[in-house]
Parts: sequence; C-alpha cells; structure tokens
Amino acid sequence: MSLTTSSTENEPLLRRLRRMGLVLTGDQQLADGILRDAFMRAQNAVSASQELSEKDIFKLGFDAFDDAVHRKGVVVILNRAGSRDGSLGDRVNRLSYVERVAIALLVVENMTPKEGAVLSGLPGPLLENALTDAMTKLEQREAG
Repeated sequence: MSLTTSSTENEPLLRRLRRMGLVLTGDQQLADGILRDAFMRAQNAVSASQELSEKDIFKLGFDAFDDAVHRKGVVVILNRAGSRDGSLGDRVNRLSYVERVAIALLVVENMTPKEGAVLSGLPGPLLENALTDAMTKLEQREAG
C-alpha cells in the first residue's frame, strides 16, 4: 500500500486524519505539515512489499500528532493566537490536549473508550471524563 496522500483509495482516511489533526492541533496547515512529514518518514521506512492496514496508517497519523504536540510543547500549539469571540472554534482552541484527544477519538471517530485508550495510550475513564469536561466547555458561551 502506498503512503502517498494523493491515493484515491485512502481519501476517506486522509479526511479523517486531517480532521483529527485539526482538532488536536487547532491549525489545519500545521496538521497537514505534520501528516506530510509522517508519511514521508514512513514511506522511507516501509518497504514496497509491506502492506499497511488503514488502522496502521491511522495510528501513524495519531502518533505523529501526539509526538508533534509534545515535542513542540502543548502550550505553543494549543494556545496559538486566535479570536477570543466565544465561537465554537475559539472554545475548541481553549480545550486541553486530553480533551481534544477525547473529542477526536470518542466523538469524531466514534470509538469506544477502550478503543480510544488502546490508540492513545490514555486510560479509558480519563478519556470519558475529559469528554464530559470538554462537552461542558463547548456548550458554554462566553459572556459578552
């Protein structure tokens, strides 16, 4: 399986990865760059005869975002300058990294807490609690 991002058969997977990257980093261009770099590194490491499953590629993408956030620093990525207008985008940008992971995996990807825990390495109950906290924060409107 090719790791090129232009592959038609992987287009739905690519959309899922891009959406997850946006939720986790708060910046689509940054997320796309992280994915591009991860695919380039993986392409060099994986032989042409190796078959990667969609699950393997998804895990590669998640790990790339997780590594980038922790390498660059959660504060740098998650607290990027943005409007403080109380919009949904603003409220998502104010969530903690764990809350973003919970939303990306349990809501956007519709994983069970157990599946999210396996992929992220975070305990399932932590993801569930983070999701509850995130949903409360997202439902709040900033007082104007």
